Amino acid sequence: MRSLDLAAILLTGVISATLASPAAAQAAAAAPAATAAANPKLLGTWEGPYTTDGPSGTMTVTLAKDGAGFKVTASLGGGDAPAPGEPRELVIDGDKVTWKQIFGEYDVTFKATLGADGAVTGTLEAMQGGSFVGGGSYTLAKK
Repeated sequence: MRSLDLAAILLTGVISATLASPAAAQAAAAAPAATAAANPKLLGTWEGPYTTDGPSGTMTVTLAKDGAGFKVTASLGGGDAPAPGEPRELVIDGDKVTWKQIFGEYDVTFKATLGADGAVTGTLEAMQGGSFVGGGSYTLAKK
């Protein structure tokens, strides 16, 4: 897999994940998610640059309260990508947020952490058939 192909897959898409009650998670046939209290400073919209093994761009992530749970949405600019699958394995633990999303044949993991400086930094990793095929990083500021 060429990194440019992976970048095209990672550069576009709208990712949304909702963490609700266990019954809603089962209804969606998603894997169980672990959640601890989210740092209230994490809630809101974040934006900034990201880089991958291929092209770079702007990433926007929103973390919001959604009933008894949380909702995460993220977008990466540019390119054509296969339609994303349903988000799964959303985990919020204090200053950290992690979720997974299928893009075509790639299983992409997003990890983000709120730092003491007020910025959100993170990584994204794409796997194919259990093997790492590419990744990137990002730094986001609250809008």
